[in-house]
Amino acid sequence: MMERSDFIDFLGVQKRYSERTLAIYNHAITDFYNFMGFQDEDNPMKQVALTHLRAYTGSLLEQGLSAATVYQRLSALSSYCNYLVKKEKIRDNPLKLLVRPKKGSRIPEFYPEERINNLIDSSETSPTQVSMMIHLLYATGIRRAELAGIRMEDLDFYRSLLRVRGKGNKERDVPLGRGLVRDLQQFIANRNVNSPWLFCRKNGEPMALTTISKMVHRELSGEPGFTGKKSPHVLRHSLATHLLNRGADLNSIKELLGHDSLAATQVYTHNSFETLKKVYKKAHPRA
Repeated sequence: MMERSDFIDFLGVQKRYSERTLAIYNHAITDFYNFMGFQDEDNPMKQVALTHLRAYTGSLLEQGLSAATVYQRLSALSSYCNYLVKKEKIRDNPLKLLVRPKKGSRIPEFYPEERINNLIDSSETSPTQVSMMIHLLYATGIRRAELAGIRMEDLDFYRSLLRVRGKGNKERDVPLGRGLVRDLQQFIANRNVNSPWLFCRKNGEPMALTTISKMVHRELSGEPGFTGKKSPHVLRHSLATHLLNRGADLNSIKELLGHDSLAATQVYTHNSFETLKKVYKKAHPRA
């Protein structure tokens, strides 16, 4: 593979990189070639798409490599692609759009999709206040404070929408599925308090944030399969991860969660290792 050897020579002669650095770059390219199943052929990188790079990132993280090591591997590949662009071997660097794990970045916790669905399904016949909270938190991905701030007037069952007031008092409409609408209507019909707030105390006053967290924690602690932190925010993480696993695009997830920038949403891409590998195997003819 002439391009790879020419690139390593370029780094050694023109950039004067050390032997250790050259070995790191060469290993990064070799490892990716092996992952892709590239043989001895001319310019195989022209076949690489963003889907393959995401699958490769997932496989590296799944192997237990640190975020710093994965970032280093991908940076080496990106430098190689920039070199190929300058040599007019490929039209563009496919790593430009790839989200890379940052050094020290934490991967959000999330619950198994099956566990959450089983919990929600078991409470559909007679939803309680806490089971309704969990259903709504997971189904919409709203924050704890957004949940506490829901007024009855924010629910539009005719259009199946929920008006949410997010950070900075920004408003957004979140879709409600048919099952969630049905459970909300049943919950409201059966509650014995008159309050403008959807979730409230016995006196009709809005629910405190700490109370919501304690109720959710207590409910999840009593269910099998919910390990790690048990909080409303992990339910939000879980929805984002499951949507990504099912093929939702990041921009759609960003709008649903009310993120100000795509960078806040991109962290969920690293939770999808198995899905990324399946996409690779399905999409690439050599898999």
